[in-house]
Order: sequence, then structure tokens, then C-alpha cells
Amino acid sequence: MTSLIKMFVLIILLSSSALISLTDDNNYLDININYLSTGYFDNKKVVDDLIRNKELSDLINLNEFQKVEKELEKIKSIKSIDVYRNNYLQLDIDIKDREPIAFIRELNSYMDSSGVIFKKYNSSIDSIPEIKGIITDGEEFKILKVIAALENDDFFENKLKSITLKGDDIYLNIKGFDFDIRFGNEFQLKNKLNMLKGFYIYQFNNSSNKKYKQVDLVYNNRLIAIKN
Repeated sequence: MTSLIKMFVLIILLSSSALISLTDDNNYLDININYLSTGYFDNKKVVDDLIRNKELSDLINLNEFQKVEKELEKIKSIKSIDVYRNNYLQLDIDIKDREPIAFIRELNSYMDSSGVIFKKYNSSIDSIPEIKGIITDGEEFKILKVIAALENDDFFENKLKSITLKGDDIYLNIKGFDFDIRFGNEFQLKNKLNMLKGFYIYQFNNSSNKKYKQVDLVYNNRLIAIKN
């Protein structure tokens, strides 16, 4: 009788261990992808597909999370990614996308506020300005300064339509302005914007004034308006 009881207890213990092991294994396979971005791109599905491939799946099973992160960071539209196991041994992946501030037509790519350029795929963002022309090495930072100056100005915020690169000069196209703006370089930004703002307000309040095809801001402390 005693032997029978011992055997019964042993069976219960073995069954419990198997159940616990099965539960842990299920948790171990659970994957939570936490999307921390505003949704410019759909990298959640891309990451989910990649981590189920054998190469990354094997790395995950070995807890080689840094190697997994390095592989996933090859997706240029991802700004940061963190792979780890939570307290329940479930796999957590935190994704933060880059936020594009301009579309580069020549490269069919986006640029973010750090100057990182990454390819445009299926998504299209109409609310950001377009950059036309060829960007040479280091020129993206000059463009970033101009875009930042416009976005930080209450009058020009969200009004930039496009930037065109012609030689050493930057040309702007701004919503509500019916003329081209030869902006020149990225220096004296505040002064240039103040002159442009004053000219626009003057034109707006004097509708009988002549129309202009271009405004030049390349001369020191001067605005030159070219008539049609």
C-alpha cells in the first residue's frame, strides 16, 4: 500500500513538472513587438517576419540578443531596437522608427533630423518637404539647418514645400509665396527669414503691388526682388 502511494505521488510530481516545463516553453516562444513610433512605417511586420527566419531564430534561442539587434538595425528606417526577455521569459522587442523630415527625389529616399538617409519603399508621406537636386557629402547638414530654422519659426512652421539645390545655392518654395526664393547658404538664417517675412507681409498688405518672380537673399543684409 505504501509503495502504491509513493508511486501515485511520483506520477503527480512528474506530471506537474511536465506541465510547468510546457508552460515555460510556451512563454519562451511568445514574442511581443512593442512599437514606440508614430507610425510612418510598418516595420513591426518586417521585424516579425525576420525573427522567425532560422538564422535569427537560432540566435534568439541562444539569447544572443545583441547579434539579433545588429541584424535588425540593418533596416535603415529603424532608429533604435531593443531585444530582451521579460520577467515571464517572453521575448520583447522595442522598436522606434526614424521620423523623416524631408523626401529626397533624386534618391527616392527620406532624411531624418540626424541627416540619416534611408530608402522610401511603399509608404508615401505628403506632409514633409521635398528636396530636389543632388546632395553632395556633408550637404545634408546644411539643409538640416535651413529646415530646422524654418520649423522653429512661428511664421514659417509647416510652410516649406520644397528645397532645390542649384550649385552652391539653396532655393526655397514656401506655401503662400508665389515667387521663388534664392536663399543662398545656411548662414545668417534668422536675418534672412526676418527680411523674407517682412517682404511677404508688405506684399500681402499691398495687393496692388507688382508681382515678383524671385527674391534673392544672397547679399549681406539685403533682399533683392526680381520683377516678372
